[in-house]
Amino acid sequence: MPRFLFLLPALILGGCAYHTSRTSVVVVTDAASVVEGCTNLAKIDGQSGMQAIMPLDKNRDAVITRLKIDAAEMGGTHVVAPVADIKWRGGDSSGTVYKCGNR
Repeated sequence: MPRFLFLLPALILGGCAYHTSRTSVVVVTDAASVVEGCTNLAKIDGQSGMQAIMPLDKNRDAVITRLKIDAAEMGGTHVVAPVADIKWRGGDSSGTVYKCGNR
């Protein structure tokens, strides 16, 4: 049992979101020019309650992963979001999903 208690934080923080083959093709960018001519599908938010206790770099990774998962579930190929900027320091975790091309 003590070994399980040691692993509990890793399980909680590491199990928040994960990539699949569908999410790996989704591009997250902060450049709106990338999606010119693409179909706007929806606004989404990559935030979850767990991010409040994560370090900033892990928070950014988790937000990007959540955006990719949500976009893939609705058939999107791109997400335009401020979190794509490497200088992102928290705050706005929303994005707009687009479908580009024939994928």
